[in-house]
Amino acid sequence: MLRSRSLLLLFLALAVPAHAGVYKCANEKGVVYQDTACAPGKELRNLDTDPANLSVVPGTPVPKRIATSAPAAKAPRERASTAKKRDKGGDPAERKFLRTGMTETEVLYKIGKPDVELSGRRKGGQQWSYMPVAGDPDTLTTVTFAGGKVDRVERKVVR
Repeated sequence: MLRSRSLLLLFLALAVPAHAGVYKCANEKGVVYQDTACAPGKELRNLDTDPANLSVVPGTPVPKRIATSAPAAKAPRERASTAKKRDKGGDPAERKFLRTGMTETEVLYKIGKPDVELSGRRKGGQQWSYMPVAGDPDTLTTVTFAGGKVDRVERKVVR
């Protein structure tokens, strides 16, 4: 017990307080920050005696301003079918790889949003239909969900 106390007192007595300073100095390459004093005439700022200013900006979002000037010229209109295809996302060629047990999110990721969506049918689930497109021509794909997972996948050839 006495030995541990004496060791503790010895370590406390030998502990030397550390002093660290940051100096902003001019160099031939530009501005340099270092922990030793600058050469005479090279000191730009002693950050111990003259600390840097710190401003805190709150993270609240700023509401968007409504433009009061004249509206910009309208862009040329796209065909509705082209815009619809672009908004759907997914790859139509992946439709043939759908399987039971997939979640709605997996289906949306693989083949995109459905063209027709019916809800409240068949075991209280949903039914999504995908019309034929270039990546999956002449095939109507119907996906039935029960409990948030694929219950049945039907692919019908239509001409």
